[in-house]
Amino acid sequence: MNAFELLLLHRDFGPSRQFSQTADVVGCSESTLRRRAEQWNWVERLADYDSGMLQQASEARTKKDLQRYKHQLETFRQEQLARARTVGDRAEDLLAMVERSVRHHLEAGTVLQGRELPSVMAAACKALEGAMNIEATALGVAQLLEEFRG
Repeated sequence: MNAFELLLLHRDFGPSRQFSQTADVVGCSESTLRRRAEQWNWVERLADYDSGMLQQASEARTKKDLQRYKHQLETFRQEQLARARTVGDRAEDLLAMVERSVRHHLEAGTVLQGRELPSVMAAACKALEGAMNIEATALGVAQLLEEFRG
């Protein structure tokens, strides 16, 4: 084996590599490997290689984590927007019911009962407010997603 092939084999043992391991595999003496390592500066070259590999692994993990987090935020945002629409639709239904009830009473010439109308109106307003808050939360998440893209 030439010196470069020996270097590659030695490199593949990873950061905890030992000359004795490589010597056992290739069938030469440890002193021969050490001489070649010194001649071709293996220790420094492999330290640079190990450092580069660790940096690549760290960057890949970070990118993967960011992608996963971005996906989770996007899913959350979509769910919140769907909830906001549902709550808003229900609030609109309540307001339409109140409107129909008021029309019915006006057409019939009856006086509205004060007990029922305020609670229905309050529930409709609270539902609309809740829908707006949910949507605002979802839009805030949208801003975070834009920052990831930027």
